[in-house]
Amino acid sequence: MASTFGPRLFRRSTSSVPAARSLGRRMTLHAATALVAFAAIQIWLVSSAIAAGAPSALIVVALVVLLALAVPITRSVERRWYHLSRQALASWGLHARFRRDVRRLWVAALTLPFLWVSGAMAATDAIAAITR
Repeated sequence: MASTFGPRLFRRSTSSVPAARSLGRRMTLHAATALVAFAAIQIWLVSSAIAAGAPSALIVVALVVLLALAVPITRSVERRWYHLSRQALASWGLHARFRRDVRRLWVAALTLPFLWVSGAMAATDAIAAITR
């Protein structure tokens, strides 16, 4: 008996592209989690620096940096992907850009606190050496 739909070709169908609508929600989750990780690392590093003898004003500056820089940048990345997910068609190129942006977001969230606190400690030591 012959099939009315024709012969099936094994592994000849194109692979489906994941839905673009989910990218905005996924980026929101990544942005929120990266921001929490950034804040936790920064709090841990600042408290360690203060325990090592850094001035306590470093806490205020750390919070200002967190609020003034990290939150708006993370929000802009999240907003961009929310709009892209609503307007763009699903494609592998879009998903490659999404993975690249997620990678950049996480690298920044995990490395910038170390760079900022080590730079602040070096600046504090330099200022203390000049004022002596």
